[in-house]
Amino acid sequence: MSSAAAFLAGALLGGAAAALAARAVYNRKAELFGRLFSFAMHELNTPITAVNMTVLNLLSEVFGELPAPLKPWVEMTREQVGRLNGLVGEVRDFVHMELHQDLRVSRTELTAAEILDEALVSISRGMEQAGVEFRVEPEKDLPSVLADPDRAARCVSSVLFHARKFRTGGPIVLKVSRAPGGVAFAVSYQGPRLRPGEAEESLDLYYPARLRRDQVLGTTGLGLGLIRKVARLFGGDLEYRADEDGRAAVTLTYESAEAKA
Repeated sequence: MSSAAAFLAGALLGGAAAALAARAVYNRKAELFGRLFSFAMHELNTPITAVNMTVLNLLSEVFGELPAPLKPWVEMTREQVGRLNGLVGEVRDFVHMELHQDLRVSRTELTAAEILDEALVSISRGMEQAGVEFRVEPEKDLPSVLADPDRAARCVSSVLFHARKFRTGGPIVLKVSRAPGGVAFAVSYQGPRLRPGEAEESLDLYYPARLRRDQVLGTTGLGLGLIRKVARLFGGDLEYRADEDGRAAVTLTYESAEAKA
């Protein structure tokens, strides 16, 4: 082997070794971050649960009659605690997907009504208090779906929070209907005008972390991209469309249990 060839081979081997060492350092760092964030999510659950139970007891008037002027504020607290619990779940899912790479989901037969009722608990009253016209239009005799019982409703409620945040006027409409091979939870609303391709870009998992020229948050929670990725893990999917006038629709589709019967 010539000296030039030997030098080149040595450089390649050295570069490969450096790359492997850097990768090992990154993996150890990611594992460390993952354990830390998992611990933090576990710690957050304790005060969230305590506050949620207190709020529920207040609304149930376990401690006595709740004065009428306070009731809207307690209801708002309930909504925000529910949203906080959902955000913790989203962060936990992200950590397990991207850092631990061990996120496990289940596929359980659920009715569309079960998912809908749970999704609306944390937001329907808030829509009313915010003065937002909110319509829910479920079809009758919908088939059961296969979805993760801890995540199916949370995904729907996260889409509703997205719609409420970016709504610029008019009603928010949630239609629950049959779709090819499943059941669709379609949320439509009037939003801001988006530049061409922006709706698709916002479905990227890391879209919320992108640098922006303005100070406007481009999403809510951990973004539609996380919801889509989580839904796809248990056989669902998410689609986001917006026309040039800002009319938008976010559709979550869950697989019908009939398709697997």
